[in-house]
Amino acid sequence: MRRAVMIYRSAVALVLFAFFALGGLLVSPLMIVLRSPRLCQPIVRNLWVMLVWLFKALGIIGVEFPCKINNLRGCIIAANHPSLIDVVLVTALFPRTLYVAKAALLKNPFLSAIVRHTSLPVDERLVDAVVPYLNDGWNVLVFPEGTRSAPTGQMQEFHRGIAQLLLRTSSSLVCLGINVSRTILSKNQKPWDMGEKRVVYSFRVDSPTSHVPDNARALRPQAIALTNEIRRRIDNLRTTVHN
Repeated sequence: MRRAVMIYRSAVALVLFAFFALGGLLVSPLMIVLRSPRLCQPIVRNLWVMLVWLFKALGIIGVEFPCKINNLRGCIIAANHPSLIDVVLVTALFPRTLYVAKAALLKNPFLSAIVRHTSLPVDERLVDAVVPYLNDGWNVLVFPEGTRSAPTGQMQEFHRGIAQLLLRTSSSLVCLGINVSRTILSKNQKPWDMGEKRVVYSFRVDSPTSHVPDNARALRPQAIALTNEIRRRIDNLRTTVHN
C-alpha cells in the first residue's frame, strides 16, 4: 500500500511538472510580445495559482499562511529557499510581486521567457530597476542564499546583495520563513521523490521594518550587519521538519 501511494504521488508530481513546463512554453510567445513585467506577471501568477491549486487538490502539498500575507505593498521580501517551487508558491500568495532570479534560469528553454519578463536583473542594474516598482506598490522577492538551501534544510551563506539593495533604496523589509514538513525538491533531490504523505508548506512573516543608511558610516559594514540581521530573522521564522 505504501509503495502504491508513493508511486501515485510521484506520477502526479511528474504530470504536474510536465503541465508546468508545457504552460511555460505556451505563454512564452505572449511574454515576448507583452514584454513589460507589469503585464506579464499577472498572467504568470494566475497560471501558478492554478498549478498550486492542482498540487493541493491532488494531495501532493498543503499550504498554510497567515491572512495578512497578501496585504503587503512596496516591500522587499527576504525568504529562505528550501525547494524548487518556492518562487511559484510565494508569487501565488503575494499579488504584485516580482522576484530576483539567478541568470542560469534564463538558459532554461521552458522558463527563459517567463523569467526574463517577470523577474528583475541580478546585476548592477537591479537598484534602478527595483525603485519604480517599489514606488508603485509592487513587492520584490529575494532569496539571500542565491540558491536552494542544503538538503538537510540548513540555510546556505547569505549574500550581501539584499542588504545593499535595502540600504540604497531605503526600502521596507519583510522577512519570510518558508517551513516544510518534509524536504522535497531540494538540491540534488529527484523531483518525483514526494514521499508517501502530503508535504505541508507553511509561511510566517514578520512586520515590515525600514532601513535607512547611516551616511556617516561606510556602506560595507552596514550591509554586513544587516545581512546578519536578516539571517537571524528568517531563521527565527523557519522550522524545517524532516520525516
